[in-house]
Amino acid sequence: MAWDTLKEGLLGELAQRIDSRAEAADRETLHSLSAAFYSRFPADDMKGRSVENLYGCLYGLLRFMRNWPDREPKIRLFNPEIQSHGWESKYTTLVILCRGIPFTTASVRGELNRRNLRIHSIASSNLAVRRNDQGELEEILRGEKADTAAEPGEALLFFELGRQSNTAELDELREALGEILEEVGVIVDDFPAVCEKLQLAATDVTASACVSQDYRDEAVAFLGWLERNHMTFLGYEYLKLKRVGGEVRIKVDKSASLGLLRQRKTRGAQDLKLDMEHMSLEQLHFKQLSFSKSRDRSRVHRLTYPDYVEVKVFDEQGDVVGQHRFMGLYTSTVYTMNPRLIPILRRKVEQVMELSDLDWAAHESREMTRVLEVFPRDELFQSSIQELYDTVTAVTQIQERRQTRLFIRKDPHGKFVNCLVYIPRDRYTTEQREKIEAILTAAFRVEESEFNTHFSESILVRCHFVLRVNPSLALEFDPAELEDQIVQSTLDWEDRLRLRLVEEFGDEHGEQYARELGRGFPPGYRDDFDPRVGVLDVKKILRLISGEELAMSLYRLVEEDDDRLRLRLYHRGQSLPLSDVLPILENLGLRVVTERPYGVRAWDGTVFWIQEFSLIYSLSHDIVMDQVKDDFEDAFARIWFGQAESDSFNRLLIGTRLSWREIALLRAYARYLRQLQFPFSVEYIAETMANHLHITACIVELFLTRFSPVFDGDEDWRGQRELAIEERILDSLEEVQNLGEDRIIRQYVCVIKATLRTNFFQQGDDGELKPYFSFKFRPSAIPDTPQPIPMYEIYVYSPRVEGVHLRGGKVARGGLRWSDRLEDFRTEVLGLVKAQQVKNAVIVPVGAKGGFVARQLRPDMSREEVQREGIDCYRLFIRGLLDLTDNRTDDGVVRPAHVVAKDEEDPYLVVAADKGTATFSDIANALSAEYGFWLGDAFASGGSVGYDHKKMGITARGAWVSVQRHFREMGVDVQSTDFTVVGVGDMAGDVFGNGMLCSPHIRLLAAFNHLHIFIDPEPDAAASYAERQRLFALPRSSWTDYDKRLISEGGGVFARDAKSIAITPQMQSRFDIEAQVLTPNELISRILQARVDLLWNGGIGTYVKSSLENNMDVGDKANDAVRINASELRCRVVGEGGNLGITQLARVQYALEGGRSNTDFIDNAGGVDCSDHEVNIKILLNAVVARGDLTEKHRNVLLESMTDDVAALVLHNNYRQSQAISLAEFQAVDRSGEYRRFIRHFEDAGKLDRALEFIPSDEELAERRVQGKALTRPELSVLISYSKAVLKEDLIDSNLGEDNYLASAVKSAFPGRLVDEYETEVLEHRLHREIMATQVANDIINRMGFNFVRRQQKATGACVADVARAYTAVMHIYDLAETWSAIESQDHLVSSGVQMEMMLGLISLVKRATRWLLRNRRHQLVPTLMIEEFREGLDQLRTAFPAMLRGRASDQYQSLFDHFVEEGVEEDLAKTVASTNVGYTALGIMQAAGETDAPLLDVASLYFTMGERLELDWFSGQILASKVDNEWQALARDTYLEDLEWQQRTLTVGALRHLCEGETLLTCLQSWEKQEASLLARWQDMLGELHATETPDFGMFAVANRELLDLAQSSTRAAMA
Repeated sequence: MAWDTLKEGLLGELAQRIDSRAEAADRETLHSLSAAFYSRFPADDMKGRSVENLYGCLYGLLRFMRNWPDREPKIRLFNPEIQSHGWESKYTTLVILCRGIPFTTASVRGELNRRNLRIHSIASSNLAVRRNDQGELEEILRGEKADTAAEPGEALLFFELGRQSNTAELDELREALGEILEEVGVIVDDFPAVCEKLQLAATDVTASACVSQDYRDEAVAFLGWLERNHMTFLGYEYLKLKRVGGEVRIKVDKSASLGLLRQRKTRGAQDLKLDMEHMSLEQLHFKQLSFSKSRDRSRVHRLTYPDYVEVKVFDEQGDVVGQHRFMGLYTSTVYTMNPRLIPILRRKVEQVMELSDLDWAAHESREMTRVLEVFPRDELFQSSIQELYDTVTAVTQIQERRQTRLFIRKDPHGKFVNCLVYIPRDRYTTEQREKIEAILTAAFRVEESEFNTHFSESILVRCHFVLRVNPSLALEFDPAELEDQIVQSTLDWEDRLRLRLVEEFGDEHGEQYARELGRGFPPGYRDDFDPRVGVLDVKKILRLISGEELAMSLYRLVEEDDDRLRLRLYHRGQSLPLSDVLPILENLGLRVVTERPYGVRAWDGTVFWIQEFSLIYSLSHDIVMDQVKDDFEDAFARIWFGQAESDSFNRLLIGTRLSWREIALLRAYARYLRQLQFPFSVEYIAETMANHLHITACIVELFLTRFSPVFDGDEDWRGQRELAIEERILDSLEEVQNLGEDRIIRQYVCVIKATLRTNFFQQGDDGELKPYFSFKFRPSAIPDTPQPIPMYEIYVYSPRVEGVHLRGGKVARGGLRWSDRLEDFRTEVLGLVKAQQVKNAVIVPVGAKGGFVARQLRPDMSREEVQREGIDCYRLFIRGLLDLTDNRTDDGVVRPAHVVAKDEEDPYLVVAADKGTATFSDIANALSAEYGFWLGDAFASGGSVGYDHKKMGITARGAWVSVQRHFREMGVDVQSTDFTVVGVGDMAGDVFGNGMLCSPHIRLLAAFNHLHIFIDPEPDAAASYAERQRLFALPRSSWTDYDKRLISEGGGVFARDAKSIAITPQMQSRFDIEAQVLTPNELISRILQARVDLLWNGGIGTYVKSSLENNMDVGDKANDAVRINASELRCRVVGEGGNLGITQLARVQYALEGGRSNTDFIDNAGGVDCSDHEVNIKILLNAVVARGDLTEKHRNVLLESMTDDVAALVLHNNYRQSQAISLAEFQAVDRSGEYRRFIRHFEDAGKLDRALEFIPSDEELAERRVQGKALTRPELSVLISYSKAVLKEDLIDSNLGEDNYLASAVKSAFPGRLVDEYETEVLEHRLHREIMATQVANDIINRMGFNFVRRQQKATGACVADVARAYTAVMHIYDLAETWSAIESQDHLVSSGVQMEMMLGLISLVKRATRWLLRNRRHQLVPTLMIEEFREGLDQLRTAFPAMLRGRASDQYQSLFDHFVEEGVEEDLAKTVASTNVGYTALGIMQAAGETDAPLLDVASLYFTMGERLELDWFSGQILASKVDNEWQALARDTYLEDLEWQQRTLTVGALRHLCEGETLLTCLQSWEKQEASLLARWQDMLGELHATETPDFGMFAVANRELLDLAQSSTRAAMA
């Protein structure tokens, strides 16, 4: 798939290159040639090819083809070079232009293989062309032209060979290929004529009356069968026979010769003459058809000896008068076809079976039939009936016994000897075959040979040797003697070793090894071991010579007990240190009894050591060697070379019959349990496994049953088997007395059951099982998993790397960290994922985090070596993640290969850079491409084709938005006012460097990183800003690069490794230091305590903790010496561009003491937000690229062009999120009870862990309230993030997106240009639901606060989706988004407090209007319909509202308007915001107008007049002003206000019923008042009592509302009457 994409991309670029650079006259031809030639080019052969080389090669081919006047094969062999050929290649290129006829490619390939020339690529194209009479190319035809071309066309053959530079050899090859292609041409041209000769031969057979009819019929059938594509004809000749006296003369009729036999001289005449001399006339009749082989190999089609089919021609007297000879190659199907389907052969088979005289149902008969069916076809054709019978009978009689047998058949004409050798399969090797071939070659004085080996289910292997011999030499041989030579052995030790070696390796190699190694075996070895053992050891030594570092053999002597074992280790140069070997053997559960070393000295002086260990295994006494040998040797080698670990788990290898991988599986689970803080060590867990071998085997069986992709049964049966094994394990626990061991075994069962997927059964590209494991878990199913518990977790294990990836949900993202915490890296990652979870509230994915450790780093490694090892480990880690991740294709979601998934589809996996992996994104994306992962380079954001966070400065700029807000709310504009800063980091860093360039008015007093301390007591803002710009632009920089001339007096750059630093007077004054000398760490602590405007954290480390925490709680030992308490901070604002600079408790303490800060996950969310935008944009554009509407190059250009747009979207999110925190803080004291109830609700629902997130208890909150304090910004940050995450998930699970207004919310997540150009794609985005839910959730909570949705649900019983629908409708009905933006535009024009007041007015309107819709449109909550219903009427009321207001409502409006105008708000905005106090009533007014069909403005006027007359506005003000102590009272207050609005609307409708034609609203109202006089009197009395009461309570409100209800109901009834 990946190569196809690569090929398509290259060919697309090639087409562009042709259009832009090729000569105009050549373009069409080049396009045609490219389409024909490169379409045949294998996609994977395109790897590493550039467009330039493809273009140069194509042009070279065109030039090669231009002139071809003589139609002879045109051959070119060359080594492409840029200077000479316009393109380059590391291979030798062979190009051939010839006629488009069969066999050209195969024939050329055969010759190249015969010469052992390595072929790297082949492309063969048949071209339809048009040439002029001079052979000049005019056009390469395509399409219909090509299909209708009359000529057979031309063939263009292209081979890339291993580099050849010998000119003479290339010339010789060129000449040979020319000859071969000429032969191909002759064969193809003569094919029709040969077929005619075949028909003639059939006619001659039919006319041969001297031959019995059944034989003639069989012969004709055979010739017909032959013609039906069962032979590739290479030539034909006809032999004429003439009798002169008693002499028979035979000669070839040259005029009849065809194909290769036109020129080739054959032995046909000699062979026929021999037949005439040695065969009777009857025999000649019987063998009218005969078969033989040519002595010359074919160079056409296949490199083998061609076959002859000979047909004798008889005259009327029955004498031979001629012979047809057809030479050719049987097609491949002939060699696998049942001989009973082949004429002639079927007769032979029948006759052999008849001769056998066996009962057809007998075993021997069936066995003979089987032997005949697989018998070599050459033997079937060429053997006589008797020869065939004799051989087949002997083969059948072997009866599957382990015998070595030899069968020999001489060709009747003495040209070939055919030998069949049957040998036991387990003893057959290439060396054995070569040895046999050498023996036969010597016995028959063979000129040339070929062989064929046949493997079947039989225990015997059959080797068929075809030996070409000299017919003129007499062959004398004894078959028994030859057979004996094959099995013979010798007796003397060294001689026996030599003969054994010859027998094993053949004469040449056997003698060579005997000379080189045989004499080097020491006397002690010869005394202890038989030469047969020596041969085995020589084999091991040869493996060492060929490059292996270690060879071994595990065995047991026949006379030894079952618990005894012997191990032989083989090593070159020196013996293996016992101090290295013994621990491995002991960990394998073996006790070493003795060790005997033997040094075998080779002829060149090299010593090969054989170390034999005598061992005892104590865990089991019934070791079956055959079952453990291979596993043991494999395991030992892997342990020795570091591919498996050496620990106590290895003791299980022999006793449990588990393989090393299955043991590594148990070890991996043990290591994962340790990462879960399981209280038992890995060693103790291993000891438990060894103490209960049968249970251990069951645990592995449980895993294999659960996850083996090859399972005999369906999933239900698999589940039943799992339960049965689990029950067996749990039943076995009755025998386990130790509680710790019991707990370990139970935990193994739990963790295996919590495993959802594994790559344990996957194979790598080399066909071997992967050298690392990865497991996907559901951690919530594992007992005692540390909090917070992620939804999914992937654990990757190998001896080289370990890592975890924790995900909070299905759609999750976060960085991958290169950790140095070998023992508890998961704890580190868990802390990070907790922060990531809340940080990701602003984006689509929930939090995720990963981390890995490189386990094989050594102190002596260089920095480059460490980096290489880290990258390799990172690759393994990424592979482990991708191995288990579903993929998306056009056909849907595809599961990983060889993975049994116990969970739902889960294709979303996105990673990012983090500490130690900042430059690794391209590596991850390359692996994504290798895996064909659907996200492509969206898999890892921030790569070379993506948004460079440092270049954009997006993380720092996002955090700076928070800094600006902090200062703006203090009345300071940091973009226009100088302010003082101290910071953590340096200008080379992303966050610190970009942050310190966010304002030219920064006066950076001090900063530090891990190397230096920078101090500038009185900096010049402009000059220092310019210098920071210079440093940031450098490829690398440190504080030592700062221009010292620009540092103010008393400052400087100091090394952190200095013993002490002299404190200048200027430093003393600036940082309130009394001492004259401080250590670097002491100075850093004083910098952190500096009295400045801003502390900017852009580095790594935790520098501030709470007074209630100790350094152990912080978990950052490296900075213990410099860390201060939050109570010591004297800065006004903290900006957290970096992560974890301050503990959460420290933030809270700082905020309670008056400091201003958010949290790191709020301030630096810009980076993760930018990455999410990148991923979502790439997902969208990659789909466009995939369907061909956009090239990858243009996609990349488009991505880059939207950099500023993406940054704007991200910064807007940061702005809104910090604004939301400010709004929550602004109301924190007044709404403390509501906030407390929200916390309790989330806690009770299991969505918030107070202790984990450091949220104060109810008692602490109550104590703060007494002190006039409430939740701080850091705590509110947590609540806002959690509420967003929960709301987002709830909306994702709902059917929210069924309305266009809601569905289009996804557009707000993309740059405007992308929406304009790809609106359909945006709306059909793969993550449409998730993006929409995220945008809606963020918008609701950013504006309305974290408790809005829950309050609406509590008050109305509506579901989350309905609240979102109603909210969306209200925002559009009232155009509130535009008003909100207008308020935001007043930054620095009016005070932030006034902005908050205006926003709270809008919030109040949204709350009441949303609740109105939820109650009054409960079953019609479709935003589009509601907006259409109310939008037009609201436009009418918006301008008329101020004039219609009466009494208290009018006074409130005017008061708010005047207040906002006095504060500097524009009048139009002030009017809009002031009217929000009564704006929600427009909905009821419009509904009333609809119910009465009265003019809308009349209804509105009467509504407000009614409110004035009945003092309903005053009454609503009293309800709003009432004190609320609990949630029920809050709900009651909201209910009273809703009832009051309903009653005022109902009263208005009732009064409107009195409006008659010609009457005014005033007369209408008077008529109504007259009718309801008694009830109005009661209401006036009620009002009097309310006025007289200083603080009305809820009971009075209830009674008053009841009075109004009576009045409203009376009005309704009267109107209806």
